[in-house]
Amino acid sequence: MSRTPVVPKRAPRVDVRKPALLINSDGIEVDATMLDISGNGFRLQVFEKLYVGELVSLRVDDELVPARIKWVLGDEAGGTFLEPVDTLTL
Repeated sequence: MSRTPVVPKRAPRVDVRKPALLINSDGIEVDATMLDISGNGFRLQVFEKLYVGELVSLRVDDELVPARIKWVLGDEAGGTFLEPVDTLTL
C-alpha cells in the first residue's frame, strides 16, 4: 500500500489590489497594497522591512484587522488573519 502525501487545501484567493495601511509591531504606519485575500490570509506589497512572525494590524477601507506575517519575499509578504474576516468587506 502506498501513501499519498497530504497537501492541505488552500482557501481560494481573491484578487483585490487595493490600498491598505499596515501598522507594524512598533506601531509605525506604512502604506501597502493588498494584492489578494482569502478567508484566512492575505498577500500584500509593502516597501518597508517586515519580519516573519511579526504581529501587525491591517487597515483596509474602514476595517482594522490583526494579523501575523508568515512569509516575506522582496517587497511582498503574506500572512494570516488572527480573527475571522469577511472577505467581501475587505
